[in-house]
Amino acid sequence: MKITMKMSKGAYEVAKKVYSGQLNRNEGKIEINKTTGMNEGSAQAFITIFLAMMNGEEYKRAFNNDTNKFLLESISKDYGEEFFQNALDAVQKHIKYYSKLGKGNLTGLQTIVNQMKQDL
Repeated sequence: MKITMKMSKGAYEVAKKVYSGQLNRNEGKIEINKTTGMNEGSAQAFITIFLAMMNGEEYKRAFNNDTNKFLLESISKDYGEEFFQNALDAVQKHIKYYSKLGKGNLTGLQTIVNQMKQDL
């Protein structure tokens, strides 16, 4: 199933609740599934990626570039420069991880990160 921007926007609102402690990961996964139609596996991955971005940590699963750009822009808007920098660091770590898998490079995502770093 293709993850739409509408799903991503709904999932982001729930992921923020997980980050703030209002929901645990399992509750968040179920709520994303119910409210957006995103399957629970993708919902779990969305939460994991969002939390990794907030903490500047490497993550393994990948989402489309539109969703990644939306997450970066939303974190910047909602949480400020420190968390935005964490998110950029996390995405850079993900790009590096992905390149080591031998499945190619995430050039589109790297372009997004480079542009956003320039705009800082």
